[in-house]
Amino acid sequence: MKRWIQAIGSGQQGTTRDLTYEEALEAAHEMARGNSTDAQCAAFLMALCMKGEADEEMRAFIDVFHSYAQPYHPFADSLNCAGPTEGRQFFPVTLPVSLLLASVGFSQVLHGGDSLPSRQGTAMQEILESFGVAMDLSAKAWETMLFHLHIGFLHTDQLCPPLGKLKQVREQIGLRTVIDMIEKVMNPVQSMNMIIGVNQRKTMESLIPISMRSGVQSIYLVNGIEGSEDLPIYQNSTIRIVTPWGDESRVVEPQKFGFLSGPLQPMDKAEQLTSLRRIIGGENSEELKRERDHVIFNAGLRLTWFDKVGSYEEGFQLAESLLQRREAQKVMQKWVDQSHRFTLQDYPHNDSSSKIG
Repeated sequence: MKRWIQAIGSGQQGTTRDLTYEEALEAAHEMARGNSTDAQCAAFLMALCMKGEADEEMRAFIDVFHSYAQPYHPFADSLNCAGPTEGRQFFPVTLPVSLLLASVGFSQVLHGGDSLPSRQGTAMQEILESFGVAMDLSAKAWETMLFHLHIGFLHTDQLCPPLGKLKQVREQIGLRTVIDMIEKVMNPVQSMNMIIGVNQRKTMESLIPISMRSGVQSIYLVNGIEGSEDLPIYQNSTIRIVTPWGDESRVVEPQKFGFLSGPLQPMDKAEQLTSLRRIIGGENSEELKRERDHVIFNAGLRLTWFDKVGSYEEGFQLAESLLQRREAQKVMQKWVDQSHRFTLQDYPHNDSSSKIG
């Protein structure tokens, strides 16, 4: 790895240079195979970050780590969604949205890693485990659950072990690097639709050429709440829609659809869980109006974007109706029950169970 660190800084008069695709490919393989120390990986990632990752460098790293990902059966008609790599400090809108979409048969593939200690957020796995969802499943069991429930979550360590092994390096660096982006664009079941949250417009621009070459039918790039895929309803948002044929920019204006609630407020893990249980349980109190409106708005957008309804208004109405009928809660309870049923099949001495309250 030392030669690639030196190569980045080998420009004339102290300037840096970009690695070619082939050079970045070799560097990524060294990192993925464990042929470099944590210190070398950290130094390389920092050098790359400070220089600014070139498109070919990003493409090479994404290609390499994709090649080390565990193989899963393709579910082309699913929506791939990765949350913020630093976890959530606000209400995690995507989880109830995904449960609502799954309840109408639109398969949702969630994935992500642990929240880094330096960022103090709540990771999706922590939330799901608190609900009682069992995570230690075989690939076959996970695929079966996705087929029947239309929802599933994969932890980065399980999805791509070499990426998971870089966790300690990422903790030491404490900054976003190309590894964070790789984690977001993983497409474990070859979904034809993706929605990716980004922290900065610059990152969005960098992802456009990569997305166009991915073979995915449509990718929505969103600079949402906390750099997530969740759009706020208290301000307009600009999104980019990328297809193999090009991309377009679109402004989303919540007020045009009557959404007038204010910004979400920070929540710790316990508060997030309590609010989630109340909202997916169908509660319609004024206290939860901001969070509930965000769920209805984002669910309606996704139902419309991916052609599950004929208009935004129809999408919002369907999302509200599904919440009232507790369809999200029903999917979550089935998720908990079936995950433990599959765990018992693999590990018969494990008899734990949980109920969604």
